[in-house]
Amino acid sequence: MDEHSPEIVPVNSPALDPDPDQEPQSSESGEEGDRGGPRPPESLSDKLPLPPADLNLYRAAVALRLLLLAAFFRYRVAHPARGAPWLWLAALACELCLALAWLLAQLPKQSPTSRETHLDRLASRYDKDDGEPPSPSRLGSVDVLVTAAGAGAEPPLAAANTVLSVLAADYPARRLACYVSDDGADLLLFEALFDAAGFARRWVPFCRRHAVEPRAPELYFARGVDYLRDKAAPSFVKERRAMKARKVPEDGWVMSDGTPWPGNNTRDHPAMIQVLLGHPGDQVHHGVYWFTGNELPRLLYVSREKKPGFQHHTKAGALNALLRVSALLTNGSYVLNC
Repeated sequence: MDEHSPEIVPVNSPALDPDPDQEPQSSESGEEGDRGGPRPPESLSDKLPLPPADLNLYRAAVALRLLLLAAFFRYRVAHPARGAPWLWLAALACELCLALAWLLAQLPKQSPTSRETHLDRLASRYDKDDGEPPSPSRLGSVDVLVTAAGAGAEPPLAAANTVLSVLAADYPARRLACYVSDDGADLLLFEALFDAAGFARRWVPFCRRHAVEPRAPELYFARGVDYLRDKAAPSFVKERRAMKARKVPEDGWVMSDGTPWPGNNTRDHPAMIQVLLGHPGDQVHHGVYWFTGNELPRLLYVSREKKPGFQHHTKAGALNALLRVSALLTNGSYVLNC
């Protein structure tokens, strides 16, 4: 680890206090309309009509099956089994139950509903930027859990690309946190994430300003044709070249001070938690913000404790550890696993 690498902080460090801006704040019921009255918010989804031809064809098939079912039960009742009446009654009861279950399952399918969602309306409905400074976002907080294997099983660059894609998502930075679980306590992965965190300070605002897709740098720069080439502004071309020159290197890093990495033994190592990215509003470097006016989501490195003789339950145990850490630090309303 070079001299610029951060130190591992203990789990109960006060630097890991939860975001005080966790609870959503209330806002006014609606925006002012053209006549001064409150305007209802736009719907986040709309119903889409289904093709009548397909719907009528399905209904005709159900009606035909009902006729065949009625004919079958008429035959059953008209021709009872004289030699085995109890067996006949049991078979008829089972067939009636199956027919009733099928009929109940068909009733909701007679009027199906298709919806179209509008993700672009989330900001206009939950975010109010009519004040100075803007009021906090009312969107629910999201904790994204990323599980990564050691460098021998998975390249650290793959985990770094996943993390950068999560951090660049179009979501309020103070409502988004990314937790990376390194189950093997791999030094290469830790250094790759540390370097990716520095690269994220430029990559994330670049993606948000220009709506870059895909958001993973490796996939984006590997594309033969840039989808924004025909309508790119000169500033975009200049920033894109700068991003390409600052890609996360594939080579790992080694500790230069001779201190053994705590995770050298993947089966016996202490727990490690490192905050790689916090809120830039809380991080001031020599009196100025890390990034001028742009916030970044939180990025935390987590490696759970392992001891020989104790079952660690592989990925399930890693997710349990991430859930405990996220509940203490950010406690997001929603939890996603990548």
